[in-house]
Amino acid sequence: MSIVMKATRLPVAERLEGFAEVDRGLDLTQATIEANRCLMCDNAPCNEGCPAGIDVRGFIRKIRFDDLQGGVRLLREENILAGTCGRVCPTETLCEEACRSQALTSPISIAALQRFLTDTEMEVGHRPLSLPEATLPPVAVVGSGPAGLAGAAKLRELGHAVTIFEKESYAGGVLADSIPPFKLPPQVVQYEVDFVREMGVEIKLDTALDESMTPKDLLDQGFGAILLAVGLKESYTLGIEGEDLEGVYTGSDILKTAHGLEPEKDVKVAKNVVVVGGGSTAVNAACCALRLGAKAVTVTSRRTPAEMEAFEKDKQQGLEEGVQFYTRMRPLFLVGENGRVTGLEAIRTEWRVPGKFTSDNMVDIPGSEFRLQADTVVIAIGQRADTGLSRCIPELDAAANGCLLVEPDTMETSQKGVFAAGDILGGRRTVVQSIAEGKAAAEAIHEYLSERGE
Repeated sequence: MSIVMKATRLPVAERLEGFAEVDRGLDLTQATIEANRCLMCDNAPCNEGCPAGIDVRGFIRKIRFDDLQGGVRLLREENILAGTCGRVCPTETLCEEACRSQALTSPISIAALQRFLTDTEMEVGHRPLSLPEATLPPVAVVGSGPAGLAGAAKLRELGHAVTIFEKESYAGGVLADSIPPFKLPPQVVQYEVDFVREMGVEIKLDTALDESMTPKDLLDQGFGAILLAVGLKESYTLGIEGEDLEGVYTGSDILKTAHGLEPEKDVKVAKNVVVVGGGSTAVNAACCALRLGAKAVTVTSRRTPAEMEAFEKDKQQGLEEGVQFYTRMRPLFLVGENGRVTGLEAIRTEWRVPGKFTSDNMVDIPGSEFRLQADTVVIAIGQRADTGLSRCIPELDAAANGCLLVEPDTMETSQKGVFAAGDILGGRRTVVQSIAEGKAAAEAIHEYLSERGE
């Protein structure tokens, strides 16, 4: 029987002392042993399972033959954010799920091998990519999250001059402010942002798309096309009494605090924390709260842990670290005393039709009201498009929630020359899906400009 190499994890007691990365990487010996388990399939199904288009079989083969530099080059050619994806990509439902080795033992640890290569590159340095001169029409990219960075890198590879406009004082978008440092260390994000800069992409920080700089303005400035890759920055609220009490925060507030960034509200986590939400943001915020001083953290949701949208890895980490899950319930209002939150009043619920997780399928159970004591409440039920963004792009067709509508084949919006990718298109996206969309939009932009003879 072959030996399966899995990355070790930081002990729980050590984790809660700070924001050190939980998953440990493989060393050379471990990576070589794991790579040698690969069956080297013809028409490798793992390749088809990667939205970013990485040659999985190819980079694993490079590890087997000790060509680590060649392996990294294969990764970077298709995914400039390969180090990030080696940590946060849900490979268990993508390339690893398709792996044929699971019929014999278990899937190849593809994410761990990818991380091994990019970690090695960070230690020894990288060779610049071979790029053409930037002689093709310039393109403006708005937003420096995964879709924006991937799109900018692809456009630069195709020969375009590229400028990224970023609203914040830092680049990386959700990678830099919404994924906890214990999952994605800031130095990894910075390394890959710098990699994109070294390709010749200019990144202008503190530059927002607003009424003073609209897509039309950018086109008038000489950009041949625009890629809108902005994130969803406004947090949804519950719409219940008490959300304005002191001690009530959003999931974004908690995650930004974990990164040492400035949140919307100054965060002071107390001892007893209740988090409302069932996605990975809610669970990640719960784990961050423990590191920020909370003694007891409860995640509340309409869904059971098995039904929640959070990634399985995140739910497992929450359970390991002592997060409690209180499910099948609906918040009614927040309780306060002297202007500060003291608890959450809720009611138990059930589904009319099992397996259909929609609001209209949820019913309250009469007489089942209860109260959870809390001196900090975190609301993490999703985010929507910035209303300020909507005001400066009124000519673009959008859904009711402000997310943009595009032609699925071209990623083009309702305005010629303006394309979009990533979270601004709405829906639940992974980082690797945003990367794939950014690349697709870049290729569509290149084709659009070529057809115009520019």
